[in-house]
Amino acid sequence: MTSIPIIFYTIPIIFMLFLIKSRQNMTHRIDTIIEDSLNSGITQMIIIFILAGAFANTLAGMGSIDVLKSLIYYAIPESFILPGLFLVSGLIATAIGTSVGTVATMAPICLAISGDNHANAVLAASAAVAGAYLGDNLSMISDTTIAAVKTQNAENDKKFFLNLKLITPAIIITCLIYVMQDFQIVAVENNYQPDLRDFLIIAPYILVIVLGCLRYHVLFVLMLSIFISFLIGIAINLPIRDLAEAMVKGMSSMFEISSFVVLVSVINSAIKYHGWMDKMENALKHTSQKFGRGASYFVLFFFVTLANLITANNTVSIIMCGDLARGLSEKLKLSHNKMATFIDMSSCYVHSLVFYAPQLILASSICKVEIWLLITHSYYSFLCIATVLVYFVGSFQFRRANA
Repeated sequence: MTSIPIIFYTIPIIFMLFLIKSRQNMTHRIDTIIEDSLNSGITQMIIIFILAGAFANTLAGMGSIDVLKSLIYYAIPESFILPGLFLVSGLIATAIGTSVGTVATMAPICLAISGDNHANAVLAASAAVAGAYLGDNLSMISDTTIAAVKTQNAENDKKFFLNLKLITPAIIITCLIYVMQDFQIVAVENNYQPDLRDFLIIAPYILVIVLGCLRYHVLFVLMLSIFISFLIGIAINLPIRDLAEAMVKGMSSMFEISSFVVLVSVINSAIKYHGWMDKMENALKHTSQKFGRGASYFVLFFFVTLANLITANNTVSIIMCGDLARGLSEKLKLSHNKMATFIDMSSCYVHSLVFYAPQLILASSICKVEIWLLITHSYYSFLCIATVLVYFVGSFQFRRANA
């Protein structure tokens, strides 16, 4: 979620952009900028955010988080605990579409299995946080993926598979690093045995992933999954009123990010209106022609990093840089799916190294470990950033300008 100061400073920015001199009168200027800002992509993005919030909170109201916790205790062998925490955290984040929610779910488990061992807590918490970002980056219902796909006019399934292809080596290497760590699990009493009810509760998560991979539109997938979640809730004797309240609460929880999407879209539209976006795109195109496409990707990576440092929100940084990235991909005829993957990966994994990111603060407070230790143990994030730089920026090459 964004924070109040971040939303607060968008208002004076918009006001100043409206006041900049133009041949058009103020009313016409405002009408044009707002009309251009509220396009179908932004509208779809907001609707998807709202539905994603409804879906995640409806399942949470059914007890899905407790079921996932119990399954973790039940399924992960002691010798594979750190890679297990990393991968399970990734699966949870992929399913529920939020890294903050995943950290909130996994951090108490990390604390429980670490006992009083501070070094164990650092390793367990860093594994859970890394998995949360892994799933947030991959999930088809996460706000980062939605923002990346919609701002770049990309295809969700193609972005997913390219993303998965790029991060698979990093996942394998990270698991190997965790296997080599000295970690002794503290015995946790757990008499849990999974039953049919538990598998029914988590079935909608699996449905979202499967239908997304089958190239169904994310709006259809979310609406169908919410409907099936209600049917399952009724089947396991949960009150319809409670399910409805959970759904509405989930929709309301997305108000802040949705409102910020609108404000950032207005800012981007005003920048376009004054012609600054074209100038930036042309400058990046010239940079690409002179130094190779990798140079343009590097500059975009810098902008995404800067946006993350300013806002501490990976979704917002994608939206802020989305129009510039799409304009560049159109001028240079770059793949929209590649560009969506690039800005999503860049934003997610840079964000995981920002010491005031909410995910790191939450993990640090629950597991009682220092944030800087979590960052220094972010093996997966460092590997993914290296992957981005090698795959996208690797084509950077110096060329002599034409005489």
